[in-house]
Amino acid sequence: MEVCLEDTQRPETPAQEQISWQIFRDRFISALGPFAPGFAREQLARHAWLVREKNQVMNLTRVTDPEAMAIRHTADSLASLPLLAEGGEQIFHHVLDLGTGAGWPGLSIAIACPHLRVTLIDSTRKKIDFVQSVVEELELQDRVTCVWGRFEEWIREHRKDIDLVTARAAGPVDRILGWCTNSYFGPMLLWKGPAVDKELKDVEGLMWKRRLFVALDEPYQIPGDEAVRRLILIDHLRS
Repeated sequence: MEVCLEDTQRPETPAQEQISWQIFRDRFISALGPFAPGFAREQLARHAWLVREKNQVMNLTRVTDPEAMAIRHTADSLASLPLLAEGGEQIFHHVLDLGTGAGWPGLSIAIACPHLRVTLIDSTRKKIDFVQSVVEELELQDRVTCVWGRFEEWIREHRKDIDLVTARAAGPVDRILGWCTNSYFGPMLLWKGPAVDKELKDVEGLMWKRRLFVALDEPYQIPGDEAVRRLILIDHLRS
């Protein structure tokens, strides 16, 4: 989920480069390279293209160059593939993407992991309407569901159906755990940056109270960015 200003408050951004879908696709796939399985690259590119086109009338992302979208959005989202990819013991079956926004990481995961069911949830109706249109164009309706609503309300009745919650650019850890209330405790996979150490320190007491622990802390980098990012898996200590 990208935290964006309303369209009426949108800051000035450089004019979007005018290119055809075919040129966009080729540049996107070339930049994405090995960060996605071959069978998924065309649909991943199409998702990014549709975001780029819609971005002209709706504020979805500040990144519109095909190479930047491939790396900063799609490749970043797919840093989770080693945990989610099919093979060996399949841990997760149904993933919920919290605050999906334009569909990263949830829709990228759905495209690259055809063995998973994915639910995309966002409290902004126009964003859910958009990702629903993308799901329909990519013909993913049989295993991808779009939900307009608030996670903390929706999860109460569906927590037993969800194996994993994902959250990328959804805010600090304390806010995300606050949304969980007493209905869903984990596992949750978070895309975080260097500030995550302080964020986790700030919620030590809450995590102890809720019997939560960091089950995975995996550093990773994306091309062209020296910053070390982290995938944080928070889970619930079960009796």
